Amino acid sequence: MDSRFIRPAQGRKIRHPDQGYAVIPEEGTLVAWSSYWERALTEGDIVIVDAPKTKKGGEA
Repeated sequence: MDSRFIRPAQGRKIRHPDQGYAVIPEEGTLVAWSSYWERALTEGDIVIVDAPKTKKGGEA
């Protein structure tokens, strides 16, 4: 399954249907791509971004 990291477009709030329609955080989240997200992208509600880098070695 195709996954993409998204965040809400500036000034927008978008809900995640697979998480009880909770609002997507400003920093973004990884989602399983579907027609729901394709439509949100087309309507300008979300943007696709690079996933944040994680630190190696368990550093906090």
